[in-house]
Amino acid sequence: MYTFSQAYREKKNSISFIHRIDPRLKLYGLVICIIMCITSGGATVIIPFLFSAGMVMLSGMGVLYYLLKMKRVLIVLTVGFLLNLLVTTPGKALMLYVKFLIIAFFCSVLIETTATRKLLDGMKKVFHLREETAMTMMIALLFIPLLGNEMNEIRLAQAARGADVTEGALAVRLKNSVSVIIPLFRRTIERADKIADAMDIRCYDSHEPHTEVEPLVYKKPDMIYASFMAGISILFLLFICL
Repeated sequence: MYTFSQAYREKKNSISFIHRIDPRLKLYGLVICIIMCITSGGATVIIPFLFSAGMVMLSGMGVLYYLLKMKRVLIVLTVGFLLNLLVTTPGKALMLYVKFLIIAFFCSVLIETTATRKLLDGMKKVFHLREETAMTMMIALLFIPLLGNEMNEIRLAQAARGADVTEGALAVRLKNSVSVIIPLFRRTIERADKIADAMDIRCYDSHEPHTEVEPLVYKKPDMIYASFMAGISILFLLFICL
């Protein structure tokens, strides 16, 4: 059966313009977007909004795909917005909510259109990270979806045995959660040991110089994207000065 998620997965696997952009430029774009969101106020917030919306459209995956991927982030932002209403005016709370939403969409595009290894290579170049820091971040990013899948498998297996963490009173759910947490910790430690053994077998040393299979090189699409970023930045500065 051809489902909605399968259609979006096929669309995601297609290479769009944003997929071909050098990760360093996308990171520079994220920094620019964050600066614009911090310094903007009133009508000027439309500039970072257009920047983030352009990234979403050029990625070729559509707004609905990102909304589905960001549903937990949207819940957190919405709760923060409601709490912010208690201490500030609705206008200021809404403005802050929109700014965080713009940054969240931009981050989601960056993660979805950039391979983990290339993203870490870009971060090493842009933020001058040490090899140990970059490797730790890469392993952590790779672990997150794996741990999510394993936790879901363990939860379903324990629910089939009668220990469902989503039903019953709070005390019962907390008690049943132990049956999920302990196997998850065991699997995490086992996977970490396997990664450590694999790195030792390959004689990995963070202090030795490393070559790159696909070195980052600026190409024609990168120049187009850089011009787009420059145009957005100039337009924002004109809005600020006028």
